[in-house]
Amino acid sequence: MGYPPLLSNDGVCLKIPTPPGLPNLGLSSASTAWLNSIAGVLATAMQGAADDMNKAGALVEFADPKDDFRNQGICGDPEQVNGLVVSLTKSDTPKKDWPIINKYGLSAQSFHPKIGGARLYANTLERKMKAMSL
Repeated sequence: MGYPPLLSNDGVCLKIPTPPGLPNLGLSSASTAWLNSIAGVLATAMQGAADDMNKAGALVEFADPKDDFRNQGICGDPEQVNGLVVSLTKSDTPKKDWPIINKYGLSAQSFHPKIGGARLYANTLERKMKAMSL
């Protein structure tokens, strides 16, 4: 299973406007594009790994969820990937999860799918399994 692009709508919800003349805070358009391009890089590498395994005799399939997540990443509508989650959950261990910035209380749920995002992954998987007659 691949990774979807994390950000939708140029990551606009992660940008903090500043007074005229000062640069905006948050992700630039170039940073947003670069971060989203990494999903494609990973997908290509993972597809290559699956292809290599098939050449070696294993039955391996790769499924790419990018179409299911289109416009539903962070800042999407509906947003199906968490942005920055600053409320810690019971399973968060900030000193381990965020060793450099642990005092800010960021949750490990940040940049991971919401429940609706898990459904989008499941849609991708179910479509692949159906194509495999499973």
